[in-house]
Amino acid sequence: MYIPKNVIPGMVEQAKGLKLYVESEYAPLKACMPGNPSAIMIPDPDSPEMANMFKGNMPEESLAFMRKHKHKSLADVDPDTYGQMKRESDALAEAFRREGVKVLRNETGKSPKGLIKVHMGWGGEPSMSLYGKSCGLVIGNCFVNMHEATTSSMQEFTAREAIAEMFMKHPETTWLTMPPIYPTTEHANVGPFMAPEPKVFEGTVLCGIGVSDPSHIDDLTKPRSATNELAVEVLRRMLKPHGWKVETVYFDSRYTYHIDCLISLLEEGLMAYPKGSLWTELPEEFRDWEVIDVSMEDHKLGAENNVVLGDKRTVVAEGTTGFKKDLEDRGWRLVEVPYSTIWSTFGSGPLCSTAAFWRES
Repeated sequence: MYIPKNVIPGMVEQAKGLKLYVESEYAPLKACMPGNPSAIMIPDPDSPEMANMFKGNMPEESLAFMRKHKHKSLADVDPDTYGQMKRESDALAEAFRREGVKVLRNETGKSPKGLIKVHMGWGGEPSMSLYGKSCGLVIGNCFVNMHEATTSSMQEFTAREAIAEMFMKHPETTWLTMPPIYPTTEHANVGPFMAPEPKVFEGTVLCGIGVSDPSHIDDLTKPRSATNELAVEVLRRMLKPHGWKVETVYFDSRYTYHIDCLISLLEEGLMAYPKGSLWTELPEEFRDWEVIDVSMEDHKLGAENNVVLGDKRTVVAEGTTGFKKDLEDRGWRLVEVPYSTIWSTFGSGPLCSTAAFWRES
């Protein structure tokens, strides 16, 4: 029998009374794990995975900063920027609490060195504590662990005891794991690879494959930004026995490297993305949904990477204009948080930072 411990003090206690269940990405959010600033480690932007993700959509000044300080702690390299990121990460967690969402979070200010360095034995990246979502996705009653070399194990292990606590209390929950990224820096993305970024509709998971030109869709030798076709097939077979469909859309990776930074599912029948950013059509059952056309100005601020709370509320990086008006005109309330430093440095916003453990109507 599992005996709960506290690898990260307080995590087991925070999980009491919660469960792992997500009926859709737009169902009311009851519990989540936002990231924390305990280990903001700087990635190598020229490693195969990072170069593939960042290609064409990361500011040159951010890439230059990462190259100069790769694998170092931001707190040591640039205390002022670290302090601003800490304030932004803390503001996100506090916004969830104010809106009545139960928050699981490492509040100790520290991460065990073994978790930070878990990938580095084979030349991988140190972990990044800002992105709670990197531990995986909850899809229905399934907790699906997914992997990115810079972040996944750190955050899944950070939450491991809390996840185990919820898992043991709810026998209907299933724990699934996608194949880890191939452990070598000599090959770019060998085998199936999938970041924890698919979009979760009711009964359907939409995987986004990013390519820089539509001619690359049928050319499997061309780079895929954060998910490849083999991983989609693995996920399809994995979720089929649990009653979920898995579909695919191809998008222009020059907009972003993750589909969750491009498409926002706001409520049933309403989504948002920049029109013209998809190379292929959405699955037929979602083509009649209303689409808010996100401007490039708001897209560059991370508008689509918002966290829907339910009841026409969403947490979004502050500063959007047209996106904000489009939602407010539809009766929405935007919970704006400062996130510009994290977004401009690493290209990931509030949704990337948040693992939604429990969403239920």
